[in-house]
Amino acid sequence: MNFKSILFCAAASLMAGSAFGQSFVSTGGEKHVLLEEGTGTWCGYCPDGAQRIQQVIEPTYPKCVIASFHNGDPMQLAGDPFNSAFITGFPGGTVDRVPYSGSMNINRGAWSSAVGMQESVTPNFDVNMVCTYDTSTRLLTMNITGKAAAAVTGNYRINAYVIEDSVSSAASSYQQHSYMNTSSGSWFMGEGSILSASIYSHMSVVRKVMAASGSIWGDTAFSGSTAIGDSVTKTYTYTIPTAYNPKFCKVVGIVQSYGTTTSTRPIDNVAEADVATMLSEIPTSLPTVTKMTNVELFPNPASNYINVRGRLSASSAVTITITNAVGQVVATENYAAGSTMFSNNISLSNMSNGIYFMNISNEEINITKKFVVNK
Repeated sequence: MNFKSILFCAAASLMAGSAFGQSFVSTGGEKHVLLEEGTGTWCGYCPDGAQRIQQVIEPTYPKCVIASFHNGDPMQLAGDPFNSAFITGFPGGTVDRVPYSGSMNINRGAWSSAVGMQESVTPNFDVNMVCTYDTSTRLLTMNITGKAAAAVTGNYRINAYVIEDSVSSAASSYQQHSYMNTSSGSWFMGEGSILSASIYSHMSVVRKVMAASGSIWGDTAFSGSTAIGDSVTKTYTYTIPTAYNPKFCKVVGIVQSYGTTTSTRPIDNVAEADVATMLSEIPTSLPTVTKMTNVELFPNPASNYINVRGRLSASSAVTITITNAVGQVVATENYAAGSTMFSNNISLSNMSNGIYFMNISNEEINITKKFVVNK
């Protein structure tokens, strides 16, 4: 099976001479977590890491952003900046670059619990991004703004990654090795020691680190005392190579602390924007209504909880109402305006088996999704 990417909402406009798509994304007071993974095509256990991300991390923690740094294959960045700093065994990772159980290199089995721990942390900064893509020149322009949500003292930096999803493993140097051929519960059981392109695609591949000299430590933004509301914007530009598919490209904006050692340089907050919807719809003017896209419910059927997530083209309050098959309201959730992403795990402990309907709405849009509870 091929792994699927998650698309972020975007608005688009038409400018003279070229087609431009523009995306605005904001964390809006919410904490988003960065899981950076060290991987490689030669790494036989790395398909298990990819499965855990797709099967556990993304459904459970929709505010977790994934960035995969390759090692020892054609997708490796010059100098291998992340893996050389953090990874001692593949697949390994960091979650917000915070030590977990005393180690900076976190084994894939602990990724989920580490992400859950970091999701509860209150961020010091919001990350706002305005990203523009020119379809004629393939130029991607990223304006990454860090805005202080708390008064802080110390050094903080801004960075951006360009990431590509669904990178084909068809070419021999891109083929993924696997030790999961006999592992019960693995998606890749019985698929052989080298996974075919129809079975495996490389996801969340970091193609470019935008900070000066490709540094994972970012560019200086805040130093000394920073007051609530203070903001700094860094602008980066990147021409997407013709070998990359812009429909599968994303931008990750980062605000990170910068201490004296690698263990004192945690990620404070991140935001993620997608190029795909800039390409799929380029109207002659910006929409006047707030769009709601990529609304998903999972798992479905559900037993203990149902996860809902979606994207907004602009910040707005969202109400979620769940009714049973006879129209009785059994649960309601409200989300204040803030982030351009809404998501939550909703407990089903008080719901019996049967068919239910979830209505997701703001002042302009109503979307209804059906799901099944089967305990």
